[in-house]
Amino acid sequence: MKKVLVLVFALMMVMSFAACATTSAPAATEEAATAPETVAATEPAAAPEIHVAYIAKNTVDAFHATLNGAAKVALDAMVANGTIADWQLYDGQTDPIIQTNLIEDAINNGANFVIMLPAEAEGSAPVVSRCAEAGIPIIVVNSMTNNTTDLATAFVGSNDVQAGEMMAQFVLDKVPDGGKYAHMMGIVGNSAQIQRGEGIANIMGAQSNWSSVGDFAADWSADKAVSFATDVLTQYGDEIKAIICDNDDMSSAVQAYCNSVGRSDIVCIGVDGNAGPLQMVKDGALLATVLQDGAAQVTTAVALIPDVIAGNTVEKSIMVPFTLVTLDNVDQYLK
Repeated sequence: MKKVLVLVFALMMVMSFAACATTSAPAATEEAATAPETVAATEPAAAPEIHVAYIAKNTVDAFHATLNGAAKVALDAMVANGTIADWQLYDGQTDPIIQTNLIEDAINNGANFVIMLPAEAEGSAPVVSRCAEAGIPIIVVNSMTNNTTDLATAFVGSNDVQAGEMMAQFVLDKVPDGGKYAHMMGIVGNSAQIQRGEGIANIMGAQSNWSSVGDFAADWSADKAVSFATDVLTQYGDEIKAIICDNDDMSSAVQAYCNSVGRSDIVCIGVDGNAGPLQMVKDGALLATVLQDGAAQVTTAVALIPDVIAGNTVEKSIMVPFTLVTLDNVDQYLK
């Protein structure tokens, strides 16, 4: 009987151990289930497509036609190499109100990068403000708005005070005895008009043998400049020795008028270095022009796009120098 009890007791112990083993298995399985899972690596977010809005000052005058043409070549190349998705030209028609409306059109069309050639320093400033508000990079080219320094991503242009000083100094060199001069201005309020006038005043205002007969709002227009020049010559006659113009459209037209009325002695000079005035210099009909390399300005601006979209630091202000062009060096620039 004792042997039977021992055998039963041993059998019960074996069954007990088996039960313990069975109940402990789920704990191991549960622990495995709660182990951290391996997370698959995620791809980095794709960079946004860049849609450039090019807001031109205008599409009609010779100087800005050169800039717009250079911009087209540079921007088309960036589309071709995949730097930007596309670009669109918006014609500002030399009107700051139109430019201000165009930035809204551009944003509605998906623009997320802007290049602008301002019509006016104050009037075109809302375009820069709107881009800053929307977080859109904007590069201002050729002339500045009042808020370019504070709000624009960068400015690419030339020192227009220097241009005014170069024109005035050329007049002094050619007419050392002095006399009276007139100043034909661009659109009043444009930064180039303001700064070129400042440069002219810096030099001419310091001369005791020169006096100004006035600053005339010719609005960059050849016809208006010739009309004012006609009045000036009628009123002051031989006393007029020079007519300084804010651009070459005006200077070349005024010089041609002066030459036609027997006053080729009057020194006319302007800024830009367009093909027509350069040919006049070559032919001896115009003594000089101050060449502004607008093509270099706009291509320099476009070249900043990759760095800006990559988040790299770019120069806030890049200046392309002016060049005095006379008969001595005109062949270098006449193409």
